[in-house]
Amino acid sequence: MNRITTPSATNPTASPATAARGLAPTLRARAAETSRLGRLPAATIEELEQAGLFRLCMPAIYGGDEASLDTLLDVSLELGAADGSVAWTHAILAGGIWMAAALYPPETTDKVFGSGRPFRTASVMAPSRVRTRRVAGGLHIEEGQWAFNSGIHHAQWDVASVPILDEGGNQVDFAAALLPVEELTLLDDWDTFGLRGTGSVSVTAENVFVPDDRLASYSRVLADDFASSHLRDRPSFNLPVLPMLATKLAFPCLAVAREALGLFVDRAPFRPIALTFYPAQSEATVTHLYIGEASVKIDAAETILRRSIAHMEAAAASRQPLAREQRARIWRDATFAARLCWEAVDLLAGVSGGGFARSDSPMNRHWHDLRAATLHAGLSTTTTFEIFGRLVFGLPPNSPLV
Repeated sequence: MNRITTPSATNPTASPATAARGLAPTLRARAAETSRLGRLPAATIEELEQAGLFRLCMPAIYGGDEASLDTLLDVSLELGAADGSVAWTHAILAGGIWMAAALYPPETTDKVFGSGRPFRTASVMAPSRVRTRRVAGGLHIEEGQWAFNSGIHHAQWDVASVPILDEGGNQVDFAAALLPVEELTLLDDWDTFGLRGTGSVSVTAENVFVPDDRLASYSRVLADDFASSHLRDRPSFNLPVLPMLATKLAFPCLAVAREALGLFVDRAPFRPIALTFYPAQSEATVTHLYIGEASVKIDAAETILRRSIAHMEAAAASRQPLAREQRARIWRDATFAARLCWEAVDLLAGVSGGGFARSDSPMNRHWHDLRAATLHAGLSTTTTFEIFGRLVFGLPPNSPLV
């Protein structure tokens, strides 16, 4: 074991949000290149690494910050103000790093974190297809494919969901398998209208062995029974998994929405309304109404997310597990916060004039990024509203994740 105690950032006195803010001008100038490339440029990854932003969700014993979720949100707000793809990729990788630390036993985390080399992990929850079988000492993935693996180009490891079968071939559980990226094949199938720079390609695996110490059973994980016995006194690594990951997905949505609102407000005094006598959009009553509605949606989204963070962190600190309905409520709230952000930006886009249609319009990019983000299965209000409603009436949740 080689646990690290050196500072995590180039400037150890700067807060993570301040460090992220310092990167924003460069990231904003690079946004078009990032979109064309279809993933984050190597320079962006290096800058995030040097700023210590991949260490936020690492345990302190390995040189990490064990940052709060509020800090992670603040960082997302700074990165997303520059480029939604950067904020989304960082949030996904941060969540993957947290899972790699929290869900596996110390002998595993010592191997993957203890070398002192940069460590990043992606994560993808739902397989498109997968065939597995139990073997001595672990699980054999005969073949599998997982779609929308954001950030995988920049990761050394991937957390992927796999079914666990009994000796009769019946599925008895799911597990989060920690897989070396070198054992995966990355497909070139990411060509989208939004979040283009996240590089969320599909990955495949064939004849891959996963030892037991790199398999985290969902039945244990969803009961907050984590294998990281060496981190049980660290509240940051006792957060409820699904609510935390779902809430984190909404962070970039809030960042993009806030930036779009600021952009609209900045431009309105200098933009006349075509075919009217208004010399400035900022003088029109309709603009005031739209700004009022968009801003309250965005403010409400942030309030919801901060409240969820407070509930999760209080539960982790007190070691009092959240009830199933509370977990479903936090997941529901994350999806609704993301939807509020999308509705706010869609509202502003509708009154941004013909210039919005230009492919190089920043508002156009924000609109497309948010629309793509809210299509993520983890941010589906139809899914979470149904799950929560079923629980209210005492019915099973119709999801293995609650």
